[in-house]
Amino acid sequence: FMRHLSLIILLLLSTIAISQPINRYFEGANGRITLLGQASLDRFKEDPFQEWYTKNHDEYEVDQNQNIDLSKADSITIFMGTWCGDSKREVPRFVKILESQNYDLSKLKIMCLNTGFQNYKQAPEREERGVNIHRVPTFIFHDIEGEEIGRIVEEPVETLEQDIITVLAGDDYATAYPVAKSMIQYFEEFSVKELKKKKSELLNEFKDSENVYELNTYGYVLWTSFQIPRAQFVFELNAELFPDEVVVHQTYARFMDALGKEKEALGSVKKGLKVEPENERLLEMQKWMKNTD
Repeated sequence: FMRHLSLIILLLLSTIAISQPINRYFEGANGRITLLGQASLDRFKEDPFQEWYTKNHDEYEVDQNQNIDLSKADSITIFMGTWCGDSKREVPRFVKILESQNYDLSKLKIMCLNTGFQNYKQAPEREERGVNIHRVPTFIFHDIEGEEIGRIVEEPVETLEQDIITVLAGDDYATAYPVAKSMIQYFEEFSVKELKKKKSELLNEFKDSENVYELNTYGYVLWTSFQIPRAQFVFELNAELFPDEVVVHQTYARFMDALGKEKEALGSVKKGLKVEPENERLLEMQKWMKNTD
């Protein structure tokens, strides 16, 4: 009897360990409710999410002239944030497209991420780990083997319908964030030490980039997931790509200060003040750092 009882308890504990609650939420001091982790589609049709979900879903007109074949997508995962304006806009539209094609929504998984600095774009069970999520929403299409076919990051390059067709056709698809996409690929192929030797090549490759926040955001994702050497390399690369943008020096100063490297942090603050001498945040950082010397 005791052996059977122990087996039952073990099975119950195993079930609890592998099952994950859905529709978890966090209520901030301002009263804002944020969904965290896996969420059901029905939850978005309830308060406080119903207002933006229903509006953006119902008002969107699916392009019926596009021949969308979803048969290759055995499953789809959406990483989003209920705090994110792009997610509020694009996710309801995306779901409406799936519905128009009679896609089996049981194959759709929605994962809601955090926005706080310590858990920046992370899920409670770290489901985003290893998936390289740096912008939300991110729509990932999987084949029958569970392998990724492709993804749409944050917003479509053309339209959601056309981007879905392009991704599932296996055609060359450049997301709205090509520099971050390239860096993700480089980190898979090379170590940080090797990439430092290729920095001049990377600077030349990315010289036409116009979005200072692309690598800035990606660097934060690496930082808060404790990939410190990669984060430092990305921040340094961004600072060289955009030397006349205050935000890159401010970010690098904050990063180096967090690492306890006050000299490097203060040096970055000074670089930022050369760009914008009256920047209040940088002046505060400079004053604080000098007082702690």
